[in-house]
Amino acid sequence: MTENNDKNSLDTISMEELFDNVYPPKKTIIENLLYSGTYLFVGAPKIGKSFMMAQIGYCVSTGAEFLGFNPYKGTVLYLALEDDYARLQKRLSKMFDMQTSETFYFATQSQALSNGLDKQLEDFISKHSDTRLIIIDTLQKIREVGV
Repeated sequence: MTENNDKNSLDTISMEELFDNVYPPKKTIIENLLYSGTYLFVGAPKIGKSFMMAQIGYCVSTGAEFLGFNPYKGTVLYLALEDDYARLQKRLSKMFDMQTSETFYFATQSQALSNGLDKQLEDFISKHSDTRLIIIDTLQKIREVGV
């Protein structure tokens, strides 16, 4: 890796250096569809983004197939920051009837990114070591004021 003290310059790596390294594969969340990392799922308001994220969360937490793809079962945390528990209950019961998951967790409030959210997430993961997916709905609710 080239060393560069200028913060405005790119840190680069040669093809030879690239091939000399061994990189571990990303952890799979849903086979051939979703891997560990950060993703933004965006679209126009009221087109079903939250419903789709709830469906993904449920399928990962239960191991149930999602759109023909196989998830790797694990704990899921869904920060539903524009909802309350009554609304979530109503929405989820419409989606899944009374089928539940012991490993699908919800929170309707959290700290902001600059005010402790990372600690809250670390605490959750430490209590649920099999956490595979964290969904934050919506990003705007955890961003700093004025950003």
